[in-house]
Amino acid sequence: MAKVTILGAGNAGHSFAYDIAQNGGKVMLFEHPDFAKSLNGIKEKGGIEAVPELPSEVGGAKAFMSGFAKVTMVTTDPQEAMNFSDIVIMCVPAFGQETIFKLVMPHLRDGMILCILPGNFASLIFSKMMREAGIDVKVTFVEASSIPYAVRVIGPGQIYMLAKKTELSIGVFPSAMTKKTAEKLKEVLLLKLELDDNIFAAAMNNGNIIIHVPTATLGMGPMESRQGKIQFYAEGASDTVCKVLEAMDRERLAVGAAYGLKLPTFVEIVNTFYSLNMNSIRVFSNNSPYHNLVPNDSPKSPKVRYISEDCPFACLPIYFLGKLAGVDVSTFEAIIHIDCSYNDTNYFEEGRNLKKLGLYGMKTRDIQSYLETGIYKI
Repeated sequence: MAKVTILGAGNAGHSFAYDIAQNGGKVMLFEHPDFAKSLNGIKEKGGIEAVPELPSEVGGAKAFMSGFAKVTMVTTDPQEAMNFSDIVIMCVPAFGQETIFKLVMPHLRDGMILCILPGNFASLIFSKMMREAGIDVKVTFVEASSIPYAVRVIGPGQIYMLAKKTELSIGVFPSAMTKKTAEKLKEVLLLKLELDDNIFAAAMNNGNIIIHVPTATLGMGPMESRQGKIQFYAEGASDTVCKVLEAMDRERLAVGAAYGLKLPTFVEIVNTFYSLNMNSIRVFSNNSPYHNLVPNDSPKSPKVRYISEDCPFACLPIYFLGKLAGVDVSTFEAIIHIDCSYNDTNYFEEGRNLKKLGLYGMKTRDIQSYLETGIYKI
């Protein structure tokens, strides 16, 4: 029986806790003390309810799965959470990853596995934090390109699960531990695992890089003016906008190749995730049976995660890794510059640049060695 600690009680945390518990696992769900109210509904119910359909006023769509799952424990105590299991899933927004890791870092033990979904290069950040704190324990980090679920928390202890991916790609740091680690995760992640070469592949295969950031950036005028009352995929990713998405996808593939990776295209990623058969980004955006079910689903401002999270935490590292390797990443650069203006923030300095990843001063071959061995040399 799987036993797992989940860090973060948002949409993803609720869905992981529900799915693992439904399949007989024991779950400890942790939330930061500042957001303890996220746990109240679960405490009252004794678990999590997945509703069979959305209320009619927000679309009335049928759920992928429904029922009730008992959660073993909930807590805001990081030591209690980390003592519960050697397998830990972190599923918090990228801007909260360092805050949560700082809380749990003193309670790490040799042999622990920390899965970060989506990863967005977080394992490199965490390894740097451990070095700076003088913490020398053997932890294996796992990064996934996304979370497995399309889900919303719609009430206290209550979720709506729109879909679940059939397959998920993961990278392991250090990558020498990949096969051994994947075996231990089978009963936890509960879907087919595609093993990437390393965490770079997992982070670069985050589809939000291609579909969220440029679509929201180029469509922000009407999205903001109409307060999100636009179909993000079908309307936002129009024929012309998809040309930019395709350009960014080509640049992403080129950056991966510069680090020895053969990455799938965005279309190949979504086809694998959702068992689809789309032949272009535009065909996907206009015809996905999952992504257009909820009406008027566009962001209302550039402050939402499609830009404020996915740009500095997912796009920016690829841009800098590309520059280091001499790859043309001009489309990435243009979109990032616009987003800096939108949010009055210099993402090139504030986002996950090479210095923050602990990679500044390394050459591409040094980085590749570090990803495989976990041995830091500079």
